[in-house]
Amino acid sequence: MNLKLTTAIAAGLMAVALSSHAGTIALVNFDPPGTSQGPSIYVAVPGPQTILTTPATFSGGVVLGLATFFPAISFATSPNVYGTANFGNKLSTSLTIAIDPLFTTTEVSFALFNGETFNQSYIVDAFHGTSLVANQTLTNVAPNFNSGYGLIDLLSLGGITSVTITPTGAPAVWDFLIDTVAFNQNITSIINPPPPPVIQPATPPVQGRRHGHGETELVEVDFGDDVNDIRGSVLLVTPTTLTPEPENYRLVLAGLLVLAASRRKRQAV
Repeated sequence: MNLKLTTAIAAGLMAVALSSHAGTIALVNFDPPGTSQGPSIYVAVPGPQTILTTPATFSGGVVLGLATFFPAISFATSPNVYGTANFGNKLSTSLTIAIDPLFTTTEVSFALFNGETFNQSYIVDAFHGTSLVANQTLTNVAPNFNSGYGLIDLLSLGGITSVTITPTGAPAVWDFLIDTVAFNQNITSIINPPPPPVIQPATPPVQGRRHGHGETELVEVDFGDDVNDIRGSVLLVTPTTLTPEPENYRLVLAGLLVLAASRRKRQAV
């Protein structure tokens, strides 16, 4: 077999390999058995985890399993999600999806969940090599207690080789997660028709009475928080009028009678 024929065969095999992935649909949800179930809180993970899948590598965050305070969203498949937060162990402000160059990709779509206790905006950029080929901004995504999330759908006929997800600006705090990442299809095509966003009312204040005071407690938590490390707890105490109970009147009267009797006894002596 001469060199030209060998080269032609190799080129043909490469073309077949590339074409076999063209338009191929793939879905990554970070769940077992492909990925082991993660802990429920960020601080239980030693550091950033690089997740290798077909067809992409995910970096910058960690896998959480049955994440603490994670709302029930149809696009988040149990148990795992992939996310990052400023109170994790050296986690990145951004999540990166690096796609296998042999897996021809023209569309990347996924759900992005805002784990913060306040509205947050996110920008998602798609690249072909170093060139920006598509981007999408989610503006003022609702906080976690309101099941805040958005759907990303990036398209580029010239191909996508990487995607980055970052909170807008330079936030001092961040907390967001992704799940159900679809390649060469829109995430909404997985569930047809797609379910509407799940809107959960904010957790109502906890009413109570302690030591003659009315007490209202408002608690806000982030995704992946430890129950013993809830951030943003606010305690409001409202004074109320103290009204003596009947038992208190009887005790006071008895005390006065004892004092009066003692005084009379001293005077008699």
